[in-house]
Amino acid sequence: MQKIKLKIGQLCVRIILFLSRKAKIDLTGLGYVESGFLRSTSLEASGELNFIKNILGKQNISKKPTFIDVGANVGDFTELLAKNHPSASIHCFEPNPNTFQKLKENCQSIATLVNGGIGEEEGNLKLYFSQDDKTSVQASSNPEILTVIGKQENLTSIDIKVDTLDNYCATNGIEEIDFLKIDIEGFELEALRGAKGLLQENKVKLIQFEFNEVNIVKRRFLKDFYAELDGFDFFRLEEKKLIPLNHWQPKHEIFLFQNILAVLRD
Repeated sequence: MQKIKLKIGQLCVRIILFLSRKAKIDLTGLGYVESGFLRSTSLEASGELNFIKNILGKQNISKKPTFIDVGANVGDFTELLAKNHPSASIHCFEPNPNTFQKLKENCQSIATLVNGGIGEEEGNLKLYFSQDDKTSVQASSNPEILTVIGKQENLTSIDIKVDTLDNYCATNGIEEIDFLKIDIEGFELEALRGAKGLLQENKVKLIQFEFNEVNIVKRRFLKDFYAELDGFDFFRLEEKKLIPLNHWQPKHEIFLFQNILAVLRD
């Protein structure tokens, strides 16, 4: 019986491969999409809508939770958080002043807004972005990310202020973060390192961060995040579910758009 099942399985694989070649279907790309990669077209496709509406509230968060959105852009994610969790206190960081004006228009009444960045240390950094699109989502303190990955030209830069999450929370009386979302074009690990005190005291319950091709430029692996977040379980967001990643494996090092959720273990 086992041999029959194996032969049937092999036959099915051959049929699928034959049909995909005839139809010119990219099975590799399809497999990536079905596994939660390359879903950046919308908050629904990325799985963020499902997570915020159907999963976040079922996690171990406070009745009046604190959410922090690092790299808030124009506020679409923040608006979704506020709509589904009206009791939450939301803090948003967006360093690009042009983008920040759009964020103010959209979210001033629902969140605390900070026109600055979050990093490993307090100080100042240069933020680079294209002169052709000054409110672009692609703005980075590493110009190589924009030129190599984003294929952008005509870059300009401004000086921005950077704080650490440890310092910001201490200054503003935030004792614990229920949910932390970080999307800052390859500098997610620096933001986490600036929350070292909070993480060591288990004061951050849930962390969502983007991992994609910009980490090639940074020479950074998902394994580095596993090391930084040793007390967390890792998942990948898919449109309708969470995909458990379990312990780190080399196969996880895929530099394509994906949203990773790290959940603090009990």
